[in-house]
Amino acid sequence: MATSYLSESVEVDRKSVIASAYSLRCKMSQVLLDIASGSVKLSDLLKEDSVDTFDTVETFSAAIKRLYLVKALEAFQHVGKVKARRLMAALEITEKRRIESLTINERQALLEKFETFI
Repeated sequence: MATSYLSESVEVDRKSVIASAYSLRCKMSQVLLDIASGSVKLSDLLKEDSVDTFDTVETFSAAIKRLYLVKALEAFQHVGKVKARRLMAALEITEKRRIESLTINERQALLEKFETFI
C-alpha cells in the first residue's frame, strides 16, 4: 500500500514539474515573439533588472533570465544565425551562455557591438 501512495505522489510531482517547464517555455516563446515584432530592444533584455520592460514582473523575468543569448539575438530583425554567432564570437562569448550569466562588461560590449554590427 505504501508503494501506491509513493507512486501517486511521484506522479503528481512529475506533472507539476512538466507543467511549470511548459509554462516557462511558453513565456520564453512570447519573449522571442516580442523581440521579433520590435517591441523589445536588446538594451531592455540586457538590463540587470529587465523586469521593468514588461507589465507583469514575475511573468517574464524568469523567461528572460533562462533564455540563451544566441536565440535572443537571432530573433531580432536583420540578424540571423550567422550574424548572431559572429557577433558572439567577436566578443568571445560562447553560444551556450544565458542572458542571466552575462557580466556587466559583456553586456556593455554587446550593446556597443550590436549597434555597429547591424
